[in-house]
Amino acid sequence: LCKPSSRIASSGRVLCCPLATRSLDSAEEATTTIESESRSTAADELESRTTRCPGGNRERSMSSPSKNTHSHTQNLAPSELKKLRNKQRKAKRKAERESAQAREAQVEDPLDQAIKFLQPLQTLAKDRIETHLMAFEVYYRKKKVLLMLQSLKRAHKVEPRNPRLHSCLVRFYQYVQNVKDSWDPRIEEVVQKETQIYFDGKDAYQLNRDFLESNKDSLRAVFESAKMMGHLDDKNQHEVVSLLVTNVGNNKYTDVDIPICTEILESLRNGDLGQVDDALIEEFCQRCRTRFPYAAAFKPPKPATAEDDSAARSTAEGGGDATQVTPTAEAERPPTNHVTDREAEQRN
Repeated sequence: LCKPSSRIASSGRVLCCPLATRSLDSAEEATTTIESESRSTAADELESRTTRCPGGNRERSMSSPSKNTHSHTQNLAPSELKKLRNKQRKAKRKAERESAQAREAQVEDPLDQAIKFLQPLQTLAKDRIETHLMAFEVYYRKKKVLLMLQSLKRAHKVEPRNPRLHSCLVRFYQYVQNVKDSWDPRIEEVVQKETQIYFDGKDAYQLNRDFLESNKDSLRAVFESAKMMGHLDDKNQHEVVSLLVTNVGNNKYTDVDIPICTEILESLRNGDLGQVDDALIEEFCQRCRTRFPYAAAFKPPKPATAEDDSAARSTAEGGGDATQVTPTAEAERPPTNHVTDREAEQRN
């Protein structure tokens, strides 16, 4: 620092050298800059932490959800906190499981995935006709004619009179007639040579009629023939379906059971057997109900009662499952042991 000059100004201030004066001015400017920056930073922080409500002049704090959750969990007891964590983990595992199931169900190439599942079955379950019928269905959708023919030959070797094999043969014949003009001549020659034993010069209509005529006592055979009549646009389909419904309860068929009757009922309702009246469907249900009185598939729908309506309304209003305590459940509930304070003191 320089020494003060001998001159004293009229105001009584000591005049320093120019270098000292510039240093003091720079220090004052720096101090002013730091104070202004501190004030602006504090204002920005206050503005970011508070916001004004849309409907009025009240201000509320914009705290993060994680801080709110943390402050909420701090007030919980250890047992309640443990329950909350377990519930969160269960919800997370359930969401991950559902997401994985959705990804597995929505594959880009379902038929290719079906073939990967089918190939081990063709090796390990080659003596079961279901394996070869499934293979035909996959290759039929992929339009692989030689693989379809291979599946039919293997299925015919296992069970030549199977009704489902008959429906596959009829559909294969129709497919060959529709697309054989675009084939290579060598493929057409192979197909004609290998299918001669199955068709024997018959068309699909005659093949289906002959199969129905020779298997009149089989409900499965009549059912498959009726479905193929719809596939071939045969005008006799309605007559065959009516006979099927009429004869299902009079012991004419030898293979009547619950699974085949359930499948027929679903086909009647879905339109796989053509346009069928509701009265005919109800007649079939009645005949199956008489034959299988305890089968749930043929029971009439239960009419809604006032209790069901009230339970549904309470469920909708409460947003959850309505829990009703029946007298039976109340009777089966174990008795509660109520002990008063005086009894506890006497026992002690």
